[in-house]
Amino acid sequence: MVKKYLDNSLQLIGELIYNNVFTVSNGAAYFDNKKVSLSKNGKEFDIEFKLEKNERSHANNILIDIVPQYSITNEFKKTFLIPEKRTIFDNINDNLNDYRISISGKIHQIQTPAFSPDSNKFQRLFIPIDRNQFAFNDFEVFHYEADIDVRNRELIKLQVNENEFHFYTFKIEDRIYWCVDSTTTLPQIEFREIAFSIMNVYGFLKGDLFLSESYYISSDDKEFTNNLEFQFVSIRDSLISGYGMFTTNAYSVFVPYYQSNKIEIDSEEIKKWSNQFIFFKSTVFSKLVELFLNEDKFSRASLIILEANNQPLELKAASYCVAFEAVSATIKDLFGIESPSVIDDAKWNNEIKGSFTTLLDSLKSEGNLSDDEHRILSSKLNNWNSPTNRDKLTAPFKQFGYELSKDEYKCVDGRNKFLHGSLPVNERDEDEVFQELYHISLTLHKLVYVLMLKAAGFEGFIINYPKMHAYITRRTVEQDLFIAI
Repeated sequence: MVKKYLDNSLQLIGELIYNNVFTVSNGAAYFDNKKVSLSKNGKEFDIEFKLEKNERSHANNILIDIVPQYSITNEFKKTFLIPEKRTIFDNINDNLNDYRISISGKIHQIQTPAFSPDSNKFQRLFIPIDRNQFAFNDFEVFHYEADIDVRNRELIKLQVNENEFHFYTFKIEDRIYWCVDSTTTLPQIEFREIAFSIMNVYGFLKGDLFLSESYYISSDDKEFTNNLEFQFVSIRDSLISGYGMFTTNAYSVFVPYYQSNKIEIDSEEIKKWSNQFIFFKSTVFSKLVELFLNEDKFSRASLIILEANNQPLELKAASYCVAFEAVSATIKDLFGIESPSVIDDAKWNNEIKGSFTTLLDSLKSEGNLSDDEHRILSSKLNNWNSPTNRDKLTAPFKQFGYELSKDEYKCVDGRNKFLHGSLPVNERDEDEVFQELYHISLTLHKLVYVLMLKAAGFEGFIINYPKMHAYITRRTVEQDLFIAI
């Protein structure tokens, strides 16, 4: 059984979080050797210090100057480094009774002095989750041992570019962390890309991507018990929507569906579906990570979808369209998928195209076409047999054996109007416009997942949101509440 040594990592983080008073060294003149107070506030650290009465002249430039690199040391002689430009002072309070001035601001990055993004070491990432409950309920997991008393000890083993990584979670007191460990040495900067891809895949599958703050830890020791170096970084906000596409909990989908449609809960039907579900395979998870890591459009499409889940409907739909087109084009390139021509190429070139060429030449010779007009039309003639946008976008589905319905084809066609600034609906009734737009959005959202999951070799069931939300869109969706892909 895998054992995780967490204590030293948590203690190192605690030395920063739970010590409030530090002394500055090698800092700018206005606060070198001064006592500063640090306190964790959201995904950043608040910093505050005071200028004496005879130092008031410094206050004029503090808010506009770039803060150079400096060090801070706590009472236990533990030193941390704050790199240049990672501190922003944004507030001056000169209403103190003793004529001193209080300067405060934010710190976005703190590290131990020897931490290096180029270090070739064993790497670890901790991200605290702002949630009371969290677990890898829908995934193939292992349970692991730990050197301290923690709960929720679940771990997913991933193979990424032939190296094993551990994606795991634990809860200590009232704090939940999700984490990534490397099992081989690699540069910190490379590990960051892999770790983010792992978490992005989870966010893509479950609809929630927990970020905001990160704690990177490097060590020469595979167990992370000695020689730990550490960096805190404030990162982008979490993307929380709850719009996950994969679950093994049929009740979580069927019960809301029954309630929304005022249908009596059919426990036997739910059990029938539950018996068909299996946990999300770590091999497929690993493949998705590699696709996200190596294909930037996959990673960006996932982030676009997660952002769009919380956007107003018009922006949501447009974002899904962008993601759909990017993913479709990427998959075509990856798998060498050719889009079908309107007419068989041999027939077009040997039997049809020549007739049009002869016609254009005849019109030119008769004076009905100028040289420029003849040139332009001849050039366009070369594209007449090119695949349509629909054919280009739907070719990957045929490759993966997913048969699009008439309604899904209609939604794919509607995508082009979004990207050219109009809505793919003709109705003027506001409710009808909303319902149709929402249905198209949900369908495109589903189709993006079909493509990306099939590209990773997924076989199983995903949630059919167009069916689940049909009570809102007033559309008839023939497919089941879960669809097999």
